[in-house]
Amino acid sequence: MSTLGSLLSMDTSAPCKFVRTKVGERIGELCKEKRLSQSKLSAMISMDRSHLNQLIGGKSNVTLDVLVKIADGLDVPLTDLFFGLGDVPPHQLVEYDGTEGAGATQARERS
Repeated sequence: MSTLGSLLSMDTSAPCKFVRTKVGERIGELCKEKRLSQSKLSAMISMDRSHLNQLIGGKSNVTLDVLVKIADGLDVPLTDLFFGLGDVPPHQLVEYDGTEGAGATQARERS
């Protein structure tokens, strides 16, 4: 099976949830660092505060357009939203049972 074929057939729910949670946590950290409340950031980027809260909590998927708005609102490079995920493919970040895998540990150590 080709690499693309194996990626398409792979169960991505655990890696996606892990990345979504980590990006949300990072957005929350950046808000604190910038002394911005979720209400203030959501007003700056024209987003409903409850939706932003769900993104920060890792409970809602985020589009690239929204990530760009959030990065602009926080005045940080887009890549800062992914800080801490290391340089491994997402499927190596977690085991498929939802627990952290060796890749996640290595990613944290490199960050």
